[in-house]
Amino acid sequence: YLKKLLLYIYSRNCELVYTVLLYILKFWRYVMIITNIDINDLESIFSIQESVFKEEPLLTGLEYFKHITSRDDLKVYFEKYDFLKAVDDDGSISGLICASENNNTLYIMAVVVKKEKRNKGIGRKLVFAVEHLYSGIRCEIQTPETMPKNSAFYESMGYSIYKKENNANGEQIITFAKLIEAH
Repeated sequence: YLKKLLLYIYSRNCELVYTVLLYILKFWRYVMIITNIDINDLESIFSIQESVFKEEPLLTGLEYFKHITSRDDLKVYFEKYDFLKAVDDDGSISGLICASENNNTLYIMAVVVKKEKRNKGIGRKLVFAVEHLYSGIRCEIQTPETMPKNSAFYESMGYSIYKKENNANGEQIITFAKLIEAH
């Protein structure tokens, strides 16, 4: 039906409308829902995290990832912390975020997106979603210094370097922070 509509619009020399509709369709396939993770998602979440560890082994130096080495570990975190997931229109999980609030500071412990789904705005939408849930407080997130793409991503979202310190393995970890505006 949509294809017929586009052909009709194009045949009527409505190029501007046709172009706008094409852009809408182009981005429509990246429409997703951000929602809470439930217990039935843990297997998918663990699989996503495992694949990301293989691609980005430096992430295992962060506290969150050091503690999630099994499905049982993930279940413990699931019961303690807030998780959101990005769900594609086909129902598959393409990314997740884990966060926790303590003493009026939100700690984002993980933003994980499947490799084939990166650079489509999923991580940004997940961070915006969790910031919306915790508006009006300070937010911190960490990344290894050896991952400049992550640093650029957080800086593009308004985060600034708060501190740099070495973890137990001697790896430099950057902590980014910003005040989330109240809405």
